[in-house]
Amino acid sequence: MRLSHLSLLSSAVIPAFVFAGTIPEVAPRNGTLAKRGGEVNYLCNCDRIDYETDYVPYHASYIAWYSDGDHKPGDGLPESLSSEYRNWDAQGAPPLTWEGRQQNIYFPDSGVTVQTHIDPGANNLGFTSGAGWAQRTSDKKIFNCYRDNQRELFIWVPPVPDGTQFSITCRVEYWCV
Repeated sequence: MRLSHLSLLSSAVIPAFVFAGTIPEVAPRNGTLAKRGGEVNYLCNCDRIDYETDYVPYHASYIAWYSDGDHKPGDGLPESLSSEYRNWDAQGAPPLTWEGRQQNIYFPDSGVTVQTHIDPGANNLGFTSGAGWAQRTSDKKIFNCYRDNQRELFIWVPPVPDGTQFSITCRVEYWCV
């Protein structure tokens, strides 16, 4: 008995669809940052602005997480925002120096930490140049990081996650996918 190529192909493809439909969701529903798949982490330097007076009281750094790896800056607020970080060792506590040192960035809504490893001198690279890597510590997922050109990622007006009256305006230094 001879089988056509079409009948052989259909017998191989149908079981694959049935099996794919039985794979359970891996990530817990309450752990947004623990989700697997296409995602993007933006390493940002931000201005905290008093929403009432437009006064810029200080600068800070964050990682903004989006589950959609195709997300583009300016397309909405992050699904998860890290705690706020500043360089407390420097006068005036400027934003973090991402380059040349590991940063451990914590996400209070999920309990996840992301370690960044941006290459020394990466701030001098051109837009989209490879700049280092990051790792989510909970599942050891590695992200490749690329230089951005400080595109505005989002403006978050109060209420903001930390409960202050200071809006958050963030620009992208690096993105990691």
